[in-house]
Amino acid sequence: MKARALHPDDPESRARALDGLLREQLDRLENAELAPAARLLFGAETTTSGATLTARREAAAKSSGYEVHHFRKRIEPKVVELVAWQLLRDSETFSTRHASAPELHAATGPLALPADVFAWEAAEHQHTLAGLWGAVYLLRAELLTVARMVSMTADDDALSAAADAALWRHALVLVAVARYRSAYGAVMLHAATELGPDEIAAYAGWTPALTPGEELLLAEVADPTQGLTHFMTRLTETERGAATVHAWRRSLTGRPHRQGGGPEEEVTS
Repeated sequence: MKARALHPDDPESRARALDGLLREQLDRLENAELAPAARLLFGAETTTSGATLTARREAAAKSSGYEVHHFRKRIEPKVVELVAWQLLRDSETFSTRHASAPELHAATGPLALPADVFAWEAAEHQHTLAGLWGAVYLLRAELLTVARMVSMTADDDALSAAADAALWRHALVLVAVARYRSAYGAVMLHAATELGPDEIAAYAGWTPALTPGEELLLAEVADPTQGLTHFMTRLTETERGAATVHAWRRSLTGRPHRQGGGPEEEVTS
């Protein structure tokens, strides 16, 4: 956890890093059927946060439809094994493919470049690179907002607005990635691990899977000089775009939404 902690020598900082990593892996648990139970079992949900193991186990068993003793003997070991496997895989990936944004230093004066073509080219590359990382961090901020609002059980309208803002930022990341690839290719020129711009973009956090066609549509309607309202208006002008928004909201927030933006009505017989 030292490599992930803000203050590597501080036990509390390492504990916070571990807690964040565990919550992230629980959100990404590949077994969708057991994912809700896993979050309850590990106390990643507000209903079981701080509760005893017995209470967390009972809530997890109930959510997955199992009797508590069967859950403890048969299901809980499987959940623990799945989480442990994801943590191990993440650790291996982190150690070999960790990405860091370009290091910044406090300025002592205005930036001055020599009248040299190589300096201009280097500055242009840094400009494009900074734009990509800037877009990634802004997407990260919106994803954190969505996660916070889900945890706070915000109303559907507020949650949809947060998800839309994340979609807008995701589209701008796609634009930044395309710009970098067009100018410099598929490998980051500064990265020791030879990460590509697409892989750098993924460091913002988990986002719902999109088809290549959907990604192309988002990049086409995303104008960095315009705002969120312009983006959403253009995107929802077509049935395909509206369906993309609907699927994104549902997947990112875990709540059903109508195509038009409101919550879906439950169908009753």
